[in-house]
Amino acid sequence: MYAGCVAGAIQKDVYFELIQSNGFTNIILQKEKAIVIPDDILGNYLKAEELQQFKTGATGIFSVTVYAEKPTEEKKSCCGTDCCK
Repeated sequence: MYAGCVAGAIQKDVYFELIQSNGFTNIILQKEKAIVIPDDILGNYLKAEELQQFKTGATGIFSVTVYAEKPTEEKKSCCGTDCCK
Protein backbone atom coordinates (compact mmCIF):
# COMPACT_ATOMS: atom_id res chain seq x y z
CA MET A 1 0.00 0.00 0.00
CA TYR A 2 2.81 2.40 0.79
CA ALA A 3 4.46 1.78 -2.57
CA GLY A 4 1.21 2.49 -4.41
CA CYS A 5 0.64 5.68 -2.45
CA VAL A 6 4.14 7.06 -2.79
CA ALA A 7 4.90 5.86 -6.33
CA GLY A 8 2.56 8.39 -7.92
CA ALA A 9 3.39 11.26 -5.59
CA ILE A 10 4.43 14.64 -6.96
CA GLN A 11 5.29 17.97 -5.39
CA LYS A 12 2.18 19.88 -4.25
CA ASP A 13 3.05 23.01 -6.23
CA VAL A 14 3.50 20.91 -9.40
CA TYR A 15 0.10 19.29 -8.78
CA PHE A 16 -1.59 22.69 -8.46
CA GLU A 17 0.15 23.91 -11.62
CA LEU A 18 -1.15 20.86 -13.51
CA ILE A 19 -4.69 21.51 -12.31
CA GLN A 20 -4.50 25.16 -13.37
CA SER A 21 -2.84 24.44 -16.73
CA ASN A 22 -5.70 22.08 -17.57
CA GLY A 23 -8.23 24.89 -17.34
CA PHE A 24 -9.42 24.63 -13.74
CA THR A 25 -10.05 27.74 -11.67
CA ASN A 26 -11.07 28.52 -8.09
CA ILE A 27 -8.56 25.94 -6.86
CA ILE A 28 -8.88 25.38 -3.11
CA LEU A 29 -6.90 23.06 -0.85
CA GLN A 30 -9.64 21.60 1.33
CA LYS A 31 -7.72 19.06 3.37
CA GLU A 32 -4.11 18.03 3.87
CA LYS A 33 -3.13 14.96 5.90
CA ALA A 34 0.38 13.72 6.63
CA ILE A 35 1.04 10.12 5.61
CA VAL A 36 3.04 8.40 8.32
CA ILE A 37 5.34 5.66 7.07
CA PRO A 38 6.83 3.45 9.80
CA ASP A 39 10.55 3.76 10.48
CA ASP A 40 11.19 0.10 9.66
CA ILE A 41 9.93 0.70 6.11
CA LEU A 42 11.74 4.02 5.69
CA GLY A 43 14.88 2.35 7.05
CA ASN A 44 14.94 0.15 3.95
CA TYR A 45 15.53 3.24 1.80
CA LEU A 46 17.20 5.79 4.08
CA LYS A 47 20.33 5.73 6.20
CA ALA A 48 19.87 6.49 9.92
CA GLU A 49 20.98 10.11 9.45
CA GLU A 50 18.66 10.60 6.45
CA LEU A 51 15.78 9.08 8.39
CA GLN A 52 16.31 11.53 11.25
CA GLN A 53 16.50 14.47 8.82
CA PHE A 54 13.30 13.31 7.14
CA LYS A 55 11.45 13.05 10.46
CA THR A 56 12.58 16.47 11.74
CA GLY A 57 12.62 18.36 8.44
CA ALA A 58 9.98 20.30 6.58
CA THR A 59 9.48 17.63 3.92
CA GLY A 60 6.92 14.89 4.07
CA ILE A 61 4.35 12.87 2.23
CA PHE A 62 0.82 14.22 2.31
CA SER A 63 -2.60 13.30 1.02
CA VAL A 64 -4.55 16.31 -0.24
CA THR A 65 -8.15 16.97 -1.11
CA VAL A 66 -8.56 19.72 -3.68
CA TYR A 67 -11.64 21.52 -4.98
CA ALA A 68 -11.52 23.18 -8.40
CA GLU A 69 -13.93 24.30 -11.09
CA LYS A 70 -13.63 23.89 -14.82
CA PRO A 71 -15.56 26.61 -16.62
CA THR A 72 -17.93 25.36 -19.30
CA GLU A 73 -17.11 26.40 -22.82
CA GLU A 74 -19.53 28.78 -24.43
CA LYS A 75 -21.60 27.22 -27.19
CA LYS A 76 -20.22 28.11 -30.57
CA SER A 77 -22.50 29.99 -32.90
CA CYS A 78 -23.64 28.34 -36.11
CA CYS A 79 -21.25 28.76 -38.96
CA GLY A 80 -22.70 26.81 -41.86
CA THR A 81 -25.71 25.13 -43.43
CA ASP A 82 -25.22 21.83 -41.54
CA CYS A 83 -24.80 23.48 -38.15
CA CYS A 84 -27.39 23.55 -35.33
CA LYS A 85 -29.30 20.45 -36.39
